[in-house]
Amino acid sequence: MPLPADPDFAGSVLAVDDCPAMREIMRASLECLGYSVRAVDSGWAALDAVTDTRFDAIVLDVEMPGLDGMAVGRALRQAPHTATAAIAMHSSVAESEVRAGFDAYDIYVPKSEGARSLGEQVDRLVRFRRRSDPTLSIPAPLRCPLATD
Repeated sequence: MPLPADPDFAGSVLAVDDCPAMREIMRASLECLGYSVRAVDSGWAALDAVTDTRFDAIVLDVEMPGLDGMAVGRALRQAPHTATAAIAMHSSVAESEVRAGFDAYDIYVPKSEGARSLGEQVDRLVRFRRRSDPTLSIPAPLRCPLATD
């Protein structure tokens, strides 16, 4: 059973993947760490989501039909309101291929590392970025007891 979310940590993450099962895995791995997660199924839906909501991190699948994760990442970096967003690339594509198509992301998390690793790495990224603003509360990391990765 997951630990309760820390009420003092109101982090939010946009999870983008065309696979419904992967969206739920991302949601579970981040919600048990205290994040509010909005999961969408396409690059276009991701760009719509960032027009009305600020996210602490955006997790992008690379291989999606239509607008892929690299194209979404480039669009996020070009728009003034998302240019500094924390971006995590989550993919089964080799990092060298991702970097060749879009190199302005913050972290790369291979899908082979599993849900726990994804949640922990995104959590570290968000907490690291929040440290630059001393007015934000940064509680100690929670441990998410996911049964399997």
